Amino acid sequence: MLPEYRRILYATDLSESARLALRHAVSLAGRYGATMTILHVVPDLVDLMSENAGFDIETHFEADHWKSLNTSAAARAKAKAVERVREMAAECATGDAGCPVAGADVRIRTGDPAERILEEIPGHDLVVMGAHGRGVFADMLLGSVARKVVRLSPVPVLTVRLSGEKEK
Repeated sequence: MLPEYRRILYATDLSESARLALRHAVSLAGRYGATMTILHVVPDLVDLMSENAGFDIETHFEADHWKSLNTSAAARAKAKAVERVREMAAECATGDAGCPVAGADVRIRTGDPAERILEEIPGHDLVVMGAHGRGVFADMLLGSVARKVVRLSPVPVLTVRLSGEKEK
């Protein structure tokens, strides 16, 4: 029996490769009559800065200030994601309510991108996301969201890389 895709999770970091991946997600959703969930994960700025600084910033500075910084970043990311959805809906089919991205559920999460994507997968049949293709060596050193999701996902993952990107 051939697979049926009824619910597609599109994970975006709002990059150009993610924009191209959205085209693939919309195409598949249209073909299968699937609904879409659009997920953008904002890294937790406090965790990121603490990791880079080598100490827990929240314990040394006012925690409320850092929480508002995270909230502000999430609000800006949601606005950018919603703007992308509108762009794609306009491109997909002018005024057509049948465009899969027009009725998509847009979710913004904060934290480790790979972990948050993996948490959102239950209930979805396919994950579509961009991949930067920085190279195997860089992925081993820096880690790769796409690589981790592909390795740990219980459902198929379609990764899309910009055609001009080359393996280093």
